Amino acid sequence: MPRFPQRPRVALAMLLALAAACSRPGNDAARDPASPRIVVVSKQINEFMYELGAEHDIVAKDLTSIYPREIMKLPSVGYHRALSAEGIISMRPTVFLTDGNLGPAAVLTQLRKVGIPIVIMKPGSTVDSAQMLMTALGTRFHHEHAADSIVAQWKQGMHDVLQDTLKWAGKPRPRVLIIHFGQIINNYLAIKRGGVPDQLLRWAGGDNAIDSVGGMARLTPELIAKAQPDIIIATDVGFDRYGSAAKFATMPGVALTPAGKSGRIYKIYEQQIMYYGPRTPAAIREIEGMLHPELASAAPAGGNAQPAAARP
Repeated sequence: MPRFPQRPRVALAMLLALAAACSRPGNDAARDPASPRIVVVSKQINEFMYELGAEHDIVAKDLTSIYPREIMKLPSVGYHRALSAEGIISMRPTVFLTDGNLGPAAVLTQLRKVGIPIVIMKPGSTVDSAQMLMTALGTRFHHEHAADSIVAQWKQGMHDVLQDTLKWAGKPRPRVLIIHFGQIINNYLAIKRGGVPDQLLRWAGGDNAIDSVGGMARLTPELIAKAQPDIIIATDVGFDRYGSAAKFATMPGVALTPAGKSGRIYKIYEQQIMYYGPRTPAAIREIEGMLHPELASAAPAGGNAQPAAARP
């Protein structure tokens, strides 16, 4: 009679066999055998690793990490909140790197059982802490000089752009609705006050049309009409479903707003505004152009403008 307590060992052995069978010889052919094999589950960390020049050590990423464009050549281990331990193990990682925003929790337990080291690095929730994250990644993966250079340029960029925001002092601040369309969840969400997009908006000279604080609110036509935004900024996935500002204005509730009536509806890429990074100064300038085209130094042209700095 089989002894049931042995089953977890059998399962682990099967997972390890799957890992060996599912390795990608084509991807490994040019790799230094001494290099780490890193699976990264974090949009922000993935972008930072590419900035550092450490992308050759990454063997897989999560589904929502789509910047820079080259990262799309890597295999995906799935949506960061619905990961599969088997998919991660199949990549034979020597490091699993994440910002902690993942699920289900059992995945980490399974990875530890098969001996995969897990590194959790807190996301940069402020510009300063994001710069510290860049420095920490540079130190951990031996790209210290690149990290120092990137952070120095990033700090100078922030200094310059925040000096420019002084020109909004005393000027009317338009009410702005930032609409986010998740890549997995099939609904429209409004960015509330207090997060990264809200801070970028305030630096660019706008006020959030949503009064509540923290996270996102599911949008309804009633909420859109009640918010009465002067300007709507939509992230790329949602905007592209309509294809133009004029068509986006046909979304229920939008036509009843000043933004819908004037056609002041703009597209921006999600990865540019959802976390802080070296592109943040450029993102602020892009939003300035949407909000204050008469004053901004780099105003987008028309309601279907795509921020140049956000293009993949």
